[in-house]
Amino acid sequence: MAMRPVHKRYLKRFLPAMAGYVALIALYGWLVPRTESVALRTLLALLPMVPVVLVMRAMALVIREQDELERQIDLQALAVAALLTSCGFLSFGLLLSAEVVQGAPAELVAMMVLPCFFWLFGMAKLVLVLRLRRR
Repeated sequence: MAMRPVHKRYLKRFLPAMAGYVALIALYGWLVPRTESVALRTLLALLPMVPVVLVMRAMALVIREQDELERQIDLQALAVAALLTSCGFLSFGLLLSAEVVQGAPAELVAMMVLPCFFWLFGMAKLVLVLRLRRR
């Protein structure tokens, strides 16, 4: 099955943004421990947000440009991912505060929210599409 133009445009927006994100996260991880300047560390810490915003823009544009069924699937997947991410991190925070689990640095937990959300979005979309195909 050939890829529709809307999805080709999405990949043209998404893939460069994700490549930029990976490069900037690697740069962040390598340079921040070696940087004394607070201003430069601030810049390095926030720079990966530029491609993240571009990824979110690509997602919003593809949802707007898709047909009604695809749009419904994506919006349902976003809702499921938001609910599962929120409940998962709240549960984890409660377990941390109750000292049931230990050893998770707060900065690592905070940095994992968006990757978990995107992963859950992908899994929710996969489940919704497979469920639709079984009908």
